[in-house]
Parts: sequence; structure tokens; C-alpha cells
Amino acid sequence: MTGHGVPTSRPQGSFSFYISAYRSDLILPASELADAVTIAGPKGPAAMRRVRGAGLESDVLFDGMGYAGKELPPAAEWVRTQLESGATRTLLPGVFLPWDKDDETSVSDVVAAQAALGEDIGSTMLLALDSRWLAKRSDLLMDVLRRASAPAALVLAHRADPLAAGGAVQAVRQLARSIPGLMLLRSDHGSIGALAFGAQHASVGLTTSTRHFTTAEMKARRLPGGSSRVFVRGLLDWFRAGEIAGWTAAGSETRCHLSCCRGADLGRFLDPDLDATWHNMCAIADFADFVLNADPEDRAAEFLAECRRTASLYGLAGFNGPESPKSQLTGWALS
Repeated sequence: MTGHGVPTSRPQGSFSFYISAYRSDLILPASELADAVTIAGPKGPAAMRRVRGAGLESDVLFDGMGYAGKELPPAAEWVRTQLESGATRTLLPGVFLPWDKDDETSVSDVVAAQAALGEDIGSTMLLALDSRWLAKRSDLLMDVLRRASAPAALVLAHRADPLAAGGAVQAVRQLARSIPGLMLLRSDHGSIGALAFGAQHASVGLTTSTRHFTTAEMKARRLPGGSSRVFVRGLLDWFRAGEIAGWTAAGSETRCHLSCCRGADLGRFLDPDLDATWHNMCAIADFADFVLNADPEDRAAEFLAECRRTASLYGLAGFNGPESPKSQLTGWALS
């Protein structure tokens, strides 16, 4: 197996769940629903070896989170560790690209250096970047990634939703169509949209801390209330269980008819004794299957049609749920 291998369960695209190494209990259920599993943190290879020892067979990727200051071995040693632990596609330790509106050369220089390293040891660049590079300077980002001599995996950094900013969704579409082998890691469901436009892999997190990267300076937004975050497949977004429980006469969208819930109301996750993780995994997997099981020639059109149909549900008379779609869904629907 080479360092440039990719998950091959399905042709032309795959998805994984992005799981922290300390949540190794989620690796097995994740592998049952997704094409692969992405494990985050320096201890990811050790966590996977333990699970493989119990008989698990699954494609796996490792995000060592070097971009977040995690201590990792030198790049070549880290790549060997990943391969020894069954990695399907190896990643460099990772670097962070902070926003600097007055200095464009730093991005070009860092990406060029990472690409040379990746080419030398047969690995994929891991680039965490302030999402303003995506929203405000997508032309520059496109150019440096096109010129890079190694494939790229991107992690987007933002205090809340990297794809909420104006132009961010359109930039992801362009990157997915133009950059061969592009992967989006540590993402929310928006990376599934990238798959629809040609990205090779999307890795979706299940918690607020694994659906994007946040630096200390970004001061991550903390929403009031401690209820579970629930992915509502019919509305293509995450909501707090307390919000869902407060909706009235919201029709079928508050019920999940997947095998995980069998028609039960999602408001039940307001109960702190109930864990929404399995539901969230099933709902995300269903959305990814919807995109990846479509004919590759039709994926983009079917994905956009689904986003537009979903956006039209918000604010309907008799639907006493959320009034307006969030910015990301609006961005896709208006594309």
C-alpha cells in the first residue's frame, strides 16, 4: 500500500467519520456506516492498533493535528507509523496558515515547502487554514494548490462555521472541481457537498470541536444551553435538542425514519440520559450515501436540488420550526 492510496470502497469519492483518538469506542460503529474512519491526534495509530487487535477491518486515515501544536515525530517517521497502523492514505503532520491580508507570499511559500516534503516521502499535505483564505482569497488558494506537487487535505478554521461566510461555499465548489485528490477533514456536513463537486474524500466530525478547527485567537462561539446537538436529515443542519423539542406542528422533520430511530421524535434527545451520537452518525451517513450513490455525472445537480428543496421547507406556514436556513445551506441553495 502506498502513501498516496485512497479509500476505495466506492468509486470517485468516499467519506469517513472524524473521531478523536480518546473516543476509540466510536471507531467500530463508524466503520459500519462509512467508507473509512479518520482518527485525530498523535495517539490515533495506537488507538487503531488496539481496535484492529479486536478484529476490526476498516480503511483509516490519521490527522496528527500538528497544525494545532500537537507534538509528533518527524514527518517521515510519522508517515511510517501511519502505514504500520493500516493507513489508507498518509498525511503529513500538518501546518496552520493564519490569515494575513497583507502577506500572500507566506501561503505560497508554506504550501510549496509542504508539497515538496509530501512528494519526497509519498504523503499528502495537511493544511489547516483560516477560512478567510477560502472566502476572500480563493483565487490565490486555487493557484497554490494547483501548482503543488503533492495532493492536499484541508482543515478549515473558524470560530463557528467556516462555510457561512459569503463566497466560502462557492470557493469549495471551485476547489473540489479543480484540485485533483482534494480531501476535506474535520468538517461538518458541508464537506459532503464538496464530494458532489468532485472532492476525493470528506471526513465529518460528530461534535462541535471536530466539525472545524478553532485557534485560541478565534474565541469559539459557545451557544447557550447544554442539550445535545442533533443532525436533522430533513433540514440538513445541526440543532440543539432543546430547540427541536420546542418546535410545534413541525411535521415529519422532527421525526427520524432511519433505522436508528424508526420514526421517533428527535426532541427526545433533550433527555440527558439519551445519546444522540448513533442517530447523528446514521443521519450523516444517509446524506453521504445520497450523494455518493448518485451517478458521478449527476451528483452536483442532485445535491443542489436537495439543498434547494430543503431550504424551501424553512418558514412554511404550518411548520413551526426554524424560520430560516443557516448561511451555509443558503449558500448551497443559491449556488
